[in-house]
Amino acid sequence: MGLLDPQNIVLATLVASLILFLTDALRYDAVAILVVIVLAGTGVLPYEEAFACLADPAVILVASMYAFAAAVSRAGITETLCNRLLGGTAKGEAWLTFRIVLVTGLMSSVLSNAAVVATMIPVLGVLSTRSSIPVSRLLMPMAFGSLLGGMLTLIGTSKNIAVNGVVADAGGVPFGLFDFTPFAFVLLVVGALYFWGPGRLLLPRSRTKVSLSQHYQVPKFLTEVLVDPGSGLINRSVAELDVLERFEITLLGLVRQGGEQVFAPGPYNRIRSDDVLILQGEPDAIVKLREELGLRARAAVQSGEVNLVADDVQLVEAVVPPTSSLLGRTLADAEFHASTNLNVLAVSKHGEMQPSRVTETVFEVGDTLLIQGHAPDLKRITRNRELIVLSELQLPTFGRKALVTVAILTAVILAGALRWLPISVAALAGAVALVLFKCVRAEEVRKSVDLSVLVLIGGMLSLGKAFSAHGLSESVARWMMSIGGGLDENPLAVIGLLFVTTLLLTQVINHVAAGVLMAPVAMSLAAALDWSDRPLLMAVFTGAEFAFMSPVAHQANAMIMGPGDYKYRDFLRCGTPLTIVLTIVSTLLIPVFWPIHP
Repeated sequence: MGLLDPQNIVLATLVASLILFLTDALRYDAVAILVVIVLAGTGVLPYEEAFACLADPAVILVASMYAFAAAVSRAGITETLCNRLLGGTAKGEAWLTFRIVLVTGLMSSVLSNAAVVATMIPVLGVLSTRSSIPVSRLLMPMAFGSLLGGMLTLIGTSKNIAVNGVVADAGGVPFGLFDFTPFAFVLLVVGALYFWGPGRLLLPRSRTKVSLSQHYQVPKFLTEVLVDPGSGLINRSVAELDVLERFEITLLGLVRQGGEQVFAPGPYNRIRSDDVLILQGEPDAIVKLREELGLRARAAVQSGEVNLVADDVQLVEAVVPPTSSLLGRTLADAEFHASTNLNVLAVSKHGEMQPSRVTETVFEVGDTLLIQGHAPDLKRITRNRELIVLSELQLPTFGRKALVTVAILTAVILAGALRWLPISVAALAGAVALVLFKCVRAEEVRKSVDLSVLVLIGGMLSLGKAFSAHGLSESVARWMMSIGGGLDENPLAVIGLLFVTTLLLTQVINHVAAGVLMAPVAMSLAAALDWSDRPLLMAVFTGAEFAFMSPVAHQANAMIMGPGDYKYRDFLRCGTPLTIVLTIVSTLLIPVFWPIHP
């Protein structure tokens, strides 16, 4: 059958998807959909099986856990716990960093990494200010702690759930809810000790005593213009100034004759004679605007927040989370100002400042925005999970809804641990209970669900199933044995090889994809060597969790780049030693917890 042989089709699909993941040519959920289409369209998998993977119990379980993350966030449970557990800083930075890793890890055992990181970023921002510790010294330990904590339980990360689904589909025995816990807790403590000691020396120090506007280089793009008595702008409302939108210029403030200041003017504020307009935009655009409207330039704005904030107007940083509708869109596409009444002054992407052309920036997870706006408008976008605003928190009251949320989550965990119900059924029932008891609104649940992750899991499950069904996992296992020579006599070498292979894949493609692709290989290798598949699968589970060396390896890393002023090299410098230490510890401990010959 030549090129149309099912093995060749699966292999070509795998290679193409890896290339697309590596080059970021398409969103990973789009890649996953294409995988399903190719496998079903070519008949490599019956279309019923290919499409069924999109509704696999693993997908249902991940979706249900998003509902719990939304309810916990709404009730302020994690913020309350963090303030109580991390409030004291008397024992210094080392002890605080140690606690941050442990606390974040424990929370990530039952909530998604992204949800925990989204909650912790503003908490640690406030803690940084109060303790005078640069936030860059806190955010990376927090993100890495969330990754380590995701291994504590089966439901800790979507990767755990997806890989467990591959094991079940391949006829293996799935892992239980707490099967990972003792082993993973050792790794979490090792990670905390790393940041208590040598790892803390490798953490960068971010800006100190630099205003937000100066940090984002905003003054370079601010100009004051004077409205002359004969100007056509006089008595026109801000809403009528469509010329500003045409030139991609933002009106940040008005200074009235006599000194009255109006910052972040609303649509009904009117322009008066002799007003000074504070404008943000490209210099050439400002010149064209002045020529068209006959405005007189005053000066470039040199000072910091004094020209941009007032008692009722704030200047804040905000991070784009995985749940934001801004993802893959520009401010113009999203009509951001019209829908939120907020001004975006600058953007930091991958740690690099982009103060110009902010309206043309296509947003990704972790991009950081400098925003000017009124407090109620800022609270609204935070409540809608559009952005994570990095400012002082007003915590929700820990009341009845918080207690009910905790009770339902506990019931789900008990039902899964005691095998009263399949964990996916228990989690879905719990998500429905959260809505019925009004712990979270159905609309909030819908917004909290990251559909791209669900589609990715479904697509990768179908690829994993085809990979295993057509013998490719056995072929890869035989190849690994042929290059390894004598692997059957050296269990640590097999575990280490699987571990490192999965770990390296995780740094360049999504951790879910890395885990799902390597799990069938681990099972085939165990069958060929006549070993228990447990230790080899654990090498895959664990290797796919160590996304420490790259900010693009996991959403948790991407989300802290802007707030922490991190560069790619910071992850490599701080994450590589941690990866080496944990790889050695894991390789030695896995056969202790899961013997090769049970």
